[in-house]
Amino acid sequence: MIHFRRANASFLLIATVVGSITAWGPFPGQLNAQDSSRGKGTSSVSKEKESTVPGAPRLLPQDTLAYVRIDNADDFRSAMSESAVGRMITDPALRPFASEIYQVFADLFVRIGEPIGLTLDELLAIPTGQVSVAAMPGNLSDDQSDAVADQAEQDDESPDAIRRRIARKRREQNSFGGLFVVEAGSNLDKLESVIQKIEDLAQTTGYVRRVSKIDQTTLVKMLPPRPGRPEIEYFFRDGTLVLGIGHDTAAKALDQWTGKSEEPTLADRADFTSVMSRSIGAEDTRPQMTFFFDPYHIVERIVKRGGAAAFVWPIIEDLGLGKIRGFGGSSFRGGEFFEEISHAHVLIDAPRDGFFGVLRPEVVDSAPPNWVPSDVTSYTTVQWDFPTAFDNMGKVLEMWQGPEPMKRLVQEPMQKRLGVDVYEDVLEQLSGRYVSCRWVQPPIKLNSQVQLHAFGIKDSVKAKAVIAKIRERANDRFEVATAAGNVIYLIKTDGRGKMPDTLRKPEPCFAVYGKWLLFSDSKQFLERAMMAGADSLPRLVTVPQYELVSSELGGKLDGEKPFMVSFLRSSEYVRQFYELAQSPDAGRFLEKQGQNNPFAAKMAELLRKNQLPPFKQFEKYFAPSGSFGYDEPSGIHLGSFTLRAEE
Repeated sequence: MIHFRRANASFLLIATVVGSITAWGPFPGQLNAQDSSRGKGTSSVSKEKESTVPGAPRLLPQDTLAYVRIDNADDFRSAMSESAVGRMITDPALRPFASEIYQVFADLFVRIGEPIGLTLDELLAIPTGQVSVAAMPGNLSDDQSDAVADQAEQDDESPDAIRRRIARKRREQNSFGGLFVVEAGSNLDKLESVIQKIEDLAQTTGYVRRVSKIDQTTLVKMLPPRPGRPEIEYFFRDGTLVLGIGHDTAAKALDQWTGKSEEPTLADRADFTSVMSRSIGAEDTRPQMTFFFDPYHIVERIVKRGGAAAFVWPIIEDLGLGKIRGFGGSSFRGGEFFEEISHAHVLIDAPRDGFFGVLRPEVVDSAPPNWVPSDVTSYTTVQWDFPTAFDNMGKVLEMWQGPEPMKRLVQEPMQKRLGVDVYEDVLEQLSGRYVSCRWVQPPIKLNSQVQLHAFGIKDSVKAKAVIAKIRERANDRFEVATAAGNVIYLIKTDGRGKMPDTLRKPEPCFAVYGKWLLFSDSKQFLERAMMAGADSLPRLVTVPQYELVSSELGGKLDGEKPFMVSFLRSSEYVRQFYELAQSPDAGRFLEKQGQNNPFAAKMAELLRKNQLPPFKQFEKYFAPSGSFGYDEPSGIHLGSFTLRAEE
């Protein structure tokens, strides 16, 4: 993130270590370390002294660009161990296979862990309380700025040298800083050992150590050997490590902690509190994970670091990106009925013009049409004002395409080539409802996951007349088939070469079915949809799993009117990968990839050594999930949940 091209080994090691301890999973070594006496939902804090460590938002600056926080590592691990994945990994029938997978990651980690003297298990066990990672604007110290200026004066005045100096200055003015907070409690000695090894490595690359004392806390600053590289600074306080990348990142966090700073923090920022209140306050329990991003200012710094900022940034401004005041969310784990619940909120200023004029959600009928078969892996429906979105897209394109871009780029070509009037024949015929389904088409291949897209139409007779008009202009591009008394139009492809045995040959096709225009890359899927519509196949709407998810969706919406709802069977996705993993082709593919990829080589070896357990041993741990989205004056709210699997 910070001067990647000039980053040294110590800097990369910091990112790897902290990244590892914020992204662990409930692998066997970690699950066995849990306190077996801890009851479900019991916080570790209730058994120990209440933490005195401030929440990360109260240590971070107000202009923080990105932030991810785990509320309590012990509680998170406990919840993970009680989750479906955690129970699956400790299942006696699956444990040998799961242990082998974990060992693959542990072996690969040895290369990284050797310099710090810890195994993967030991590293992941260090955090006990909050863990947070954040990015913020980064700045050079006054000494570094002067050093850069002195160096620039010594450079030659050739055009190339001047361009390099300008580019360097631009990067420095728009650099990024970082702050990591890891609460280790009784494991602080292990964390101190890790940091000491990283510090030793930094000193071997030229970093200079400086120490100061603030309110009985030792602040260590590692000053870079040459201008342009970031400072590294850290302190330990109340069993917690705060490590900063960039000038005064950790120092300012310490001032906030000790109450010596009057600068506002992220917790004082209105955008942050608005987003978090819509995400954290959505449930009765405390979230295990929260996040917040400031897309506008992140993009601003990235664009202005490049040489085309003067051209690109005004366009981004005109698109209205500045109206996104924040994007954040939360994740809740555990509970009697739900495996996981997530909320996310996009805070958008009114009026929604520019790019946001294309976002035209409307209230949707969530019930699946009767043609959706019962065995789909996913179902999503959205309601959208397509004509208004089309018009507003034209306004966006006018910024760099000139007047009437949609007329020149879409309407006139469609009229000339196909005889279709985009407004009269297409947009005005759409009801606004869109449906997407997925299905795993046998036999299982790498691309067996096929899709069906459907648009609601107002007049099926008119739609068929438009298709007839298109066929008059391009009849040689279509073949006609029938299914359940309905016409299917297959789009001819070039058919260059034979498809490999590991891939399914796509069959792009479409049909008018009732008041729907159906598109798919699989003729078989389209036929199954028509059979379900004719009541020759079971329908999704009658499936108990869907009925259960649908009823829970109503509770989560709490009276809000959705523009999007979705249903997902994760077990069917797992089944596809399971069957692929058992195929000889998968083994040969991994062996070939393993020639240059150590992870692929390990996985190929794993498949050779182990016979996969029967799929039913996996399937029982994957419950269906649902998601939704609704529009409100302050922005767009998204939510999802996964039901708790019944073994």
